[in-house]
Amino acid sequence: MTVFGSAGPQSLTTNLIYIVAIIAAVFIFIKFCSWAKGFQLSGKLKKAIFLLTAVGLVVFNVLYSQGNAAIKAGDAHLAYIALAGAMALVFIFAFALMSESKPE
Repeated sequence: MTVFGSAGPQSLTTNLIYIVAIIAAVFIFIKFCSWAKGFQLSGKLKKAIFLLTAVGLVVFNVLYSQGNAAIKAGDAHLAYIALAGAMALVFIFAFALMSESKPE
């Protein structure tokens, strides 16, 4: 599981696949952020999302540490849950950050 840095050395082909996947993910994220600029959210909703992100920082930090411990024990299920949840929170935060605030 290379995402969490616990894998051994990889072949050149595998590394190139990872590089292409990372570039594709960055491209998709940039497109998502430019799409989110066309939306408007209320200031209260944006504040709630920012507070949710702050709580998520603590929660996902704990989940990451438990996931890494589980990987060492041979089970990566919790690590995948932590990764998927954190990625979802990143997209929610980016949407709130990039969207315009509604005039009050």
